[in-house]
Amino acid sequence: MNKRARNRLIGVTAIVLLAVVAIFASIGSRGGTAYYKSVKEIAEDQGLVGERVKVGGAVVAGSWDKKANPMTFSIRDEKDTGGTGAVVKVVYSGAVPSTFGDGVTAIVTGELDKSGTIQAGEMITKCPSKYESATGALPIADLVGKGESMVGKPTKATGFVKAGTVVAPGGDVRFVVTADKTGGTEVKVFYEGALPAGMVDGSQVVISGELDSDGRFIATGVAMEQGQK
Repeated sequence: MNKRARNRLIGVTAIVLLAVVAIFASIGSRGGTAYYKSVKEIAEDQGLVGERVKVGGAVVAGSWDKKANPMTFSIRDEKDTGGTGAVVKVVYSGAVPSTFGDGVTAIVTGELDKSGTIQAGEMITKCPSKYESATGALPIADLVGKGESMVGKPTKATGFVKAGTVVAPGGDVRFVVTADKTGGTEVKVFYEGALPAGMVDGSQVVISGELDSDGRFIATGVAMEQGQK
């Protein structure tokens, strides 16, 4: 091989290698580390469009529909208690955590599109710690025993989370509460909010709300019994 042919081969090889490196760099950037940003930064920085981002915020009450496929919801800064700050829409294609709900902190990872929406494939939730005394709360057996007299009447009750019943919101039942850890009388609980941190099978909980005509407890609040701190 003469010198000219050898130089030409070296040049072509270099171009091919550069192209391969560029391709792998592009692939790596798409699935690589995401930029962690605040809700405000996501809403205001157009330079993030097309980038893989990670952002955490409180789920805006009433902004989601679990039955939609993919699921959509909105988040705002956790410190924005007045609800006057920026809001970011999320389209989520993964499995919905059972702890998801209104007000829960959702940390999502995905690509920010031109409309300012995060197309997310990953989500984890952070549940708030919430404890409440069971003093004055009706045991589940007593609640059920009072029958129709409790329908539509605001009340507070206490019982234990039945194993294997906690699911993501959006259905008719969020979890089931029993009279004691081993079972007994039970009540189905409907709740769209954030479940308290540490709530697992067998946990004693205090639920606030009212019974409906079908015997289901429509909860407005769920807390861990404070003796479990």
